[in-house]
Formats: sequence, structure tokens, C-alpha cells
Amino acid sequence: MSIAPGQTFSLVRECDRYRSVYYAGASGDFNPIHIDVEVGQAAGLGGVILQGLCTLAWGVDAFARFLGDPGLVTGVKARFSKPVRPEDTVRFEGTVTEANRSTVKARITARNQAGDEVLKNVEVVGRSPEAVWVGQGEVGPARTVQTTPELAQAVKRMHLSRSELLETVGEERETNPLLEAPAAGPQAPAAEKGPGRTALGRSWGPFRYVVGAEKMREYAVAISGGVPSYASTGLPEDLHPVLHDEARAGRMRWGSLIAFPMFAVLFSIAPAQAALLDPAMEVDVFRVLHGEQEFEFRELLRPGDVLLTTGTLESRSARGNNELFVIRTDSVNQHGRLAVRGRFTAFVRG
Repeated sequence: MSIAPGQTFSLVRECDRYRSVYYAGASGDFNPIHIDVEVGQAAGLGGVILQGLCTLAWGVDAFARFLGDPGLVTGVKARFSKPVRPEDTVRFEGTVTEANRSTVKARITARNQAGDEVLKNVEVVGRSPEAVWVGQGEVGPARTVQTTPELAQAVKRMHLSRSELLETVGEERETNPLLEAPAAGPQAPAAEKGPGRTALGRSWGPFRYVVGAEKMREYAVAISGGVPSYASTGLPEDLHPVLHDEARAGRMRWGSLIAFPMFAVLFSIAPAQAALLDPAMEVDVFRVLHGEQEFEFRELLRPGDVLLTTGTLESRSARGNNELFVIRTDSVNQHGRLAVRGRFTAFVRG
């Protein structure tokens, strides 16, 4: 397959009445605004809205289908600009901006039936189909992973029991000032509350997750228009074999089943959720909007993989009466390699 700058691709997805429920079941995102009409109305959203990460997964799917293999997608970033609602139809249109023997980059627009952009500044990147060989996720010679003290510590934690892990984290909170809650003192002015008052480098985690083949299938089905309980309803006809058929996947490029790239939300978002609920952040979760999301998919995810994810407050700033903070998440696999890096950007309405 030859890809050149200027080539285009597209995908249309319909948000059926139960899509947010199906996605909640597959991803674990059961925020009431996505499944309860009354809560959505009380939040000023006019009712239920689709999870923004489902909309983003649709955009990634458009690119994956263009490349011909979901395992070739290596990154995405986008800004959430308008909610998708039940009965909405979203059209994704992509244009290749860069293509060479190793990399393909593209920009994607995402508009609903009224022409409104539901995602903005969508950029995707992937491996060129011509540069990857069977059984490997590498482009060219295998890369040497640089070992850092942080990475070595994460690998060591991978082998701890739950009680040992909790004890280790407790000890770190006692010795590392970045992990301690702010000391009690005079009441801070209102303008100093929230993420802007929390020390950069504050961290959350680690959170452990084991990848399962059935959960991988459920997620792929949910973002492809199907129902997670597909045993009775059947699989979407155009679902790529590497996402569900073990026998066929074993004979294809990667040598086994792999997870759809955005499957990473199941484990990589946990530190961001912990940050929102951390009293030290002083964030009113009902005023939080998921503004932007970025992912780097550095390793393919396979059944049995074990991921350990930590999150770090990377930046914080103010925009008028609103606050913005970025949580960087790092997910290390059982081989000691960084599998997924994400950046969760939240806007806290003033």
C-alpha cells in the first residue's frame, strides 16, 4: 500500500440510543452524565452525552482503517469541542499531511449532522504499512530501551504483592514531599485554590491492570457499532481479525491478538481520575471538563500484558476565572518498557 501526502479517508459513525451505555460497559466509564438523562440535565448538558473518548476512538478507527491495520497507529491528540448526543451522526474526514517509508501523519476533522465540530485539532500518527514485518511492532532495527531509575522502580513494583505495593506507596508518601498533602495552615485565598496551588510533580498511582482477550474484544466491538455482549448479537462484519480472531491473528503481521489502540483508556486514565478526587487538588469535579487528550502508543497490547500506570501533574495554569491542568500518565508493561504515555488535560470552570 503506497501512501502519499494529500490522500484522504473518511468514516461515518452513528451514536445510537444505547452507544454510551455500551461504551461504558466496555471501557468502565460509568460517569452518570453518559448514562442517566436526569443527571445530564442537572449538569446543564440537556441529557445524556457520549463519552468523548468514544468519539476520539472513532477518529482513531478512521485512521486505522485507512492504514489497514489498527496495530500501525502510534499516536493521537485532540481537543473535545462539542458533545455527541444520542441519534447524532459524526463524519470523520482525514487528510495525510506527511508520509515516508516509516511514518504516516494525518489531520482529521469530525463534524456532526449539523456541521458542528465535535473534535478539533485532531492529529494522528502511525507506522507506514511498508515498514513493519510479521510478528514485530518495530520500524527498522529493534530499539534499545533506555533504563531510567524511575523505570527500574516501576518494573520492581510489578512483582510486588498488593500488600507490599500499598506499603511501598505509604512509605513514599512519608518521605517524598511531592506526594504529601499540603500542610494545614491559614485558609488560602479563593484564587489560589485548585490545581494551580498543587505542586508540580505530585503523583498518583501506581495502578495495576492485566489485559484480557475478552475485554479487548468487547472494547473493539463497542467502538465499531456493535454490542459488547456480542455472543448473542454477533460481531460487526468489518471488524479487523487481529482484534477478535485468535487463529487468523496468529497468522498475520503481529502474530497474535492485539488490542485496539484506544483500549489504553481502560488503565491509563486511572491516575487522572485519582487526581480529580484528590482533596489536595481542591477540584470541584462537577466543574471539570475533559478538554484535551493525547496518547502515544509505544507498544502493542496483547492478552496477558500487565500494565503499571502512574500519573504526574505536569503543568497547571489559569485562563481568566478558569483553571487548566495536565496530568501525564505513564504505563509500563511487564517487560519494563513504556507501553503507553498519555496526557489528560482538564479545564475547571470558574
